[in-house]
Amino acid sequence: MFRKFLSKLGIGSANINLMLHHSQVRLGETISGEFFIEGGTVEQHINKIDVELRLTLNKNGQSQTKTVATIPVASAFVIQAGEKKVLPFAYELPKTLPVSRHGIHYTFVTRLDIAGGVDHLDEDAVQILPPLPLEKIFIAFEKLGFREKATSGSLKPYGQEFELFPTEQFREVVQEVEFFAFLEEEGVRLLLEVDVHAGAFGLQEKELKREIFFAHTELTDVSILADKLREMIQEMIEQPYQYTASSYMTHYSHTPHLHGHGHGMMGAIGGFAAGMFAGMLVEELVDDAIEEALGFDEEAEEGEEGFFDDFFGGEDEEF
Repeated sequence: MFRKFLSKLGIGSANINLMLHHSQVRLGETISGEFFIEGGTVEQHINKIDVELRLTLNKNGQSQTKTVATIPVASAFVIQAGEKKVLPFAYELPKTLPVSRHGIHYTFVTRLDIAGGVDHLDEDAVQILPPLPLEKIFIAFEKLGFREKATSGSLKPYGQEFELFPTEQFREVVQEVEFFAFLEEEGVRLLLEVDVHAGAFGLQEKELKREIFFAHTELTDVSILADKLREMIQEMIEQPYQYTASSYMTHYSHTPHLHGHGHGMMGAIGGFAAGMFAGMLVEELVDDAIEEALGFDEEAEEGEEGFFDDFFGGEDEEF
């Protein structure tokens, strides 16, 4: 009887441990592992087992966590004292999640739901890598001397934006390159922005924008891919007025595969999470409005910036 009482407090109760076969997985691929369940000092009824994939955003010393998926593992069963069970685990990652970058982290949280007792939790960090076709594009940029900025991979309302800076041949002309990426059945599409230094080729500081599509056949040889990227960026610099923001957005608005209901770009890598956190932002704004109406609003410290304050802040809005 005393053991049963202690087990309800979580002392000597059943526990679970998820052992992943690999702690890294590419976007769109399947991550697998095994659950090791061990009974405690008494028989216990388990309501269910599930796993949450949680995404944590860290920015300016603040963090927000959101569950992006809940994966059911097992329904109700009984585990005897000292009994051991092993269950398989496999989960295919959605293709529209953000990949892991500075400030973007993932955790699998396994919950053993114990009837009438304290649930047992197990946490396992996982790193989500870019899908292989996109990885090859990053390698091609590296061959041209571009490196990712520390802020690369931030979430914007449309998806995940990657930022690179030149260290070699484009160093005197280009400030930075930014792009969104779309995984499509036949290849990868980039919405590319090249920021040009003032004075380069007699230009004022400019943001040049262009849509680029790479078929899978073009992604097999990274050296050839790098040459094609070089030619495209050079063409944008030498013919800047063909790649202004206005012409780019006109083209975008007539692009059927990108233009759809709501944000046409929500199919981008990171688009799912950007929309999800935008929804959380709306909830927070509503909650703040209710608190203010009820007289519970506290004055923010002077100069204090909220986690999502720059969501509506123009071109640099991000999560």
